[in-house]
Amino acid sequence: MSGDDPRVALFVGAAAFFGEQVAVLPGDAWELATPCPDWDIRQVVTHVILGEAQLTELAEGRRPVEAELDVGILGANPMSVWRGTALRAIEAARATPLDRRVPHAVGDLSFGRVLGFRITDNLVHAWDIATARSAACVLPDDIAEWALDFWLPMADGLVDSGYFGPMQQPAGSSPGERLLALLGRAG
Repeated sequence: MSGDDPRVALFVGAAAFFGEQVAVLPGDAWELATPCPDWDIRQVVTHVILGEAQLTELAEGRRPVEAELDVGILGANPMSVWRGTALRAIEAARATPLDRRVPHAVGDLSFGRVLGFRITDNLVHAWDIATARSAACVLPDDIAEWALDFWLPMADGLVDSGYFGPMQQPAGSSPGERLLALLGRAG
């Protein structure tokens, strides 16, 4: 079991941080454009939900199916859909050995490495939602610092991965600002 591993606590914190951004969305905000090219808030939330669902599938020993980004999964109550999916992912993270190898789109990885992707996804997409709403968003220092350490060894290949834009000049010196800049977001 990995429930005592600090990465699990970081994942719980990052998921909660993302949920806080979803919880304050006014009904007319869901179609606002985000810093993610061609994605509005609905698509960002759908992407995070699908990522959490895939984490659960990996923990259950299943090879996740690359799901289409169908915002219809949000249903009438997107917050409820997100909450249920996030809680299942948290349970999976607590119960799955982080050194267990799992199939991933980029190859077999440790469950802990995939959890690192999920931590970052929650943080950065929370910022994307806040930015779309023109709201201030300060990433939690402890989680952002961990994510920065997680991604720095991969910095040279981030842009080539197709998932991140070119590195930016950090808006400041906080761990969150440096993480966002590393991952191609101008904070």
